[in-house]
Amino acid sequence: MTAIPYDLIHKIEAKYGTLAIPDSEPLMIELHRVTGVKVRKQRNPRKVCPYKYKPHYYDDQIVQLIKDGYSIGETASITGHARQTVNLIIDHYHLKLKQPFICQYQSVYLSSLSNLAYWGIKARSTESAKRRTHGEIMVKKFHWCDIPIGGKYMINGNDTEIFVK
Repeated sequence: MTAIPYDLIHKIEAKYGTLAIPDSEPLMIELHRVTGVKVRKQRNPRKVCPYKYKPHYYDDQIVQLIKDGYSIGETASITGHARQTVNLIIDHYHLKLKQPFICQYQSVYLSSLSNLAYWGIKARSTESAKRRTHGEIMVKKFHWCDIPIGGKYMINGNDTEIFVK
């Protein structure tokens, strides 16, 4: 076991105020060398665009469709642009995709069949959901823009709370 180099740790904390600094900093490289820690290279989860993005006249339409809850593929087919173009615009404007709603039960839009657990209904498929709800469930894809203001919805992973738009 290697002795802990407190003097080096105190230098790093004095200079940066924390130990949470990039592994490429000289003092962190020294700390890793002294303690014998092998640093794995961090992968960038998204490729960085090699050129600076210039906005286009069609950006507003794509941004609005993404904000309305349409997927990348749906947006690309509606606008006639490539999926890559839609992805570039999403990255440029720092947009987040919204989860689609797959059905509606008792005027509540559900993003997952597991949301039916709120009413004590367990269903693994839309057919079993229809049987267990006696046909009261409307199985159809809904987007964020399809939910009226004041409409109720549930999100995936939260089966205990109903939200209001």
